[in-house]
Amino acid sequence: MLKRALFLNKNTGKILWGGIIFYVIVFSLICLFKYSQFGYNGLDLAIYNQVFFNSVHGHLFGFTIHPQSYLGDHFELFILALLPFYYLWQSPIALLILQTIALAVCAWPIFLIAKKFLTRNWALLVAGIWLLNPFVQNINLFEFHLLPFALIFLFFALYFYLENKFRLFIVFILLSLLVREDVSLIAAMFGILALAEKRSFKWIFWPIVLGAGWFYLAIKIIGYFTPTGLYKFQYYYNWLGATPFQMVLNFFIKPLNTLRHVFSINNVLFTLLMFLPFGFGNLLKPKYLLLCLPVFLQIILGGSGNSAVVLKLHYTSLFLPGFFMALIFSLRKIQQASSEKDFFKKYKDLILIIIASGAVYSLFTLGPLPTAVKKLFSQKSNQELLSLKKELLQEIKPTDGVVAGYDFLAFVSGGPEVYGLNYAFTGKKQLSRLNYNLPASANAILADTEDFLTYNIQLPNDRALQSDYKNGDDNIRKLLAENQLQTEKLIDSLVYLRKNENTGMEMYRWLDPQEKYPRQKPITLNNGLEFLGWEKSGFLSKNRNYKLLPVSLYFKTNKKLDENFQLTLILKNKNGETLHQKMYALAYGLYPTTEWQPGQAIKINYNFLIPQNIANQEYQPFIELGSIKGFLTLDGWGSAIIEKTEENKLSPQIPLF
Repeated sequence: MLKRALFLNKNTGKILWGGIIFYVIVFSLICLFKYSQFGYNGLDLAIYNQVFFNSVHGHLFGFTIHPQSYLGDHFELFILALLPFYYLWQSPIALLILQTIALAVCAWPIFLIAKKFLTRNWALLVAGIWLLNPFVQNINLFEFHLLPFALIFLFFALYFYLENKFRLFIVFILLSLLVREDVSLIAAMFGILALAEKRSFKWIFWPIVLGAGWFYLAIKIIGYFTPTGLYKFQYYYNWLGATPFQMVLNFFIKPLNTLRHVFSINNVLFTLLMFLPFGFGNLLKPKYLLLCLPVFLQIILGGSGNSAVVLKLHYTSLFLPGFFMALIFSLRKIQQASSEKDFFKKYKDLILIIIASGAVYSLFTLGPLPTAVKKLFSQKSNQELLSLKKELLQEIKPTDGVVAGYDFLAFVSGGPEVYGLNYAFTGKKQLSRLNYNLPASANAILADTEDFLTYNIQLPNDRALQSDYKNGDDNIRKLLAENQLQTEKLIDSLVYLRKNENTGMEMYRWLDPQEKYPRQKPITLNNGLEFLGWEKSGFLSKNRNYKLLPVSLYFKTNKKLDENFQLTLILKNKNGETLHQKMYALAYGLYPTTEWQPGQAIKINYNFLIPQNIANQEYQPFIELGSIKGFLTLDGWGSAIIEKTEENKLSPQIPLF
């Protein structure tokens, strides 16, 4: 035991940097794997990649996904410092690796700080806790952001604060401010911390002045570049009032409303889970948690009602400096306890076990590693669809104006003209009522039409976009007509449309009254829907690398519908066991059932993908109509997914062929 302690003490530097390098390698590989699985579907990686791409090609801070200067989103001048690195490798992958390195290297200043107050071995332990922290890992895998780069500057600012080296402290505070406007909240709190510690005037005055001044300047600059002239993220606090003055006023004059929001179940859960990876041990010396106070208010006062999901996002970044400082001083308190009657001496082992247990438990319950491992061993089940997506990406030219769905946006974001299908659907820019207008140069659409299932779940629950959701299909059909976009490839739920292409493919078609339906006997479903029949559609099957099931389905409704129904394909073996099941947007989401006119028949063409593992088996295809309810959330490694809460089956399973 003594030899092990001596070895650790002698080789702490090598072990520390070995751990940092190991983290960088492992999490860079996980990021690459997630990228290859089309797991970056939360928009942010795509947005940053387009900003970086346009910036190195002469259009500084330019992007079209949110059509304005990026300075109208966030004031992040630190982008300029990263441009030389991005220039060498112009890819979203480069950004992911840079982010991984930034997070890993934070273990170094943490070790330097901990070494001042703890033994070298304990300091190494704290650095290890950083690398194993589930929030650090969640930040690493949820898209790409600039906030992680602020952490290394903030930790060095803390180091020089504790070293009482004012000039170097100010240098790192200024560097941190360049990363993003809300870092100024932490900078200002250094002054409050200095006041609590009764430091000299300069330690109190300058952090507060720099933090408050930078925040004011940043908001003014953001407002200048925003079409509305406002900081658009104040949208999250609209429940408090329409203007910043009303928000502050209502916070105090309506205390019951404020308390009800602050102490919601989600906020309480969020608060408890934030402390779990530290075994609540950092509450033993909570002074440095003061640094987190404005960020904590920023989160719990947000109007989303789902603050707990923040644990999987990058927003936990600015909590971590205060949390780790509190942990270091809590461990110091335990280490310094000498009297046998001292609580921390008496229960030292128990406290350390609780802290260690919290760290290990949260690693596997709040972090991304279990999901990453599960994805690694289950990737074969969707390999064909992934291969199809990669093939469709080859159709996009660098000069195309591309409208892309969630899964594809990051991959096509290295171009001057890239647009989000989700914004084209709502017709509104992010967090505003401004119209999202696409130019005539938007000459291609690449999407997984499962996005329309996502819209069906996501948008009706968003009070600001509920009315826009009803017009979404009209917006997309208008885009197709005005930009003359025709279906070039249609495989399973994937669609690629291009300007002026005329392949003869149709996703759907309304039938003339004189047209004949297939000969199958019509089946009357619930709610006035009628299934008229099916027929094979061989002309769709142009990709011979995959097993496809091309079929045309005919429907009509006898009354106006007030709910959107979807289609599920079910493949069963001869024993009636389900081999494969997948839900599709009915009519690809371009003509939802709420838009169907009574008495008019519609033909919908599908080209279902049959998974390779059952392609050579005997199976019977069935279809089933129904609707789903749920909410949009994040899975374990930060990809957006639909969480179903209710499923309403409209019909019995209908056999085909």
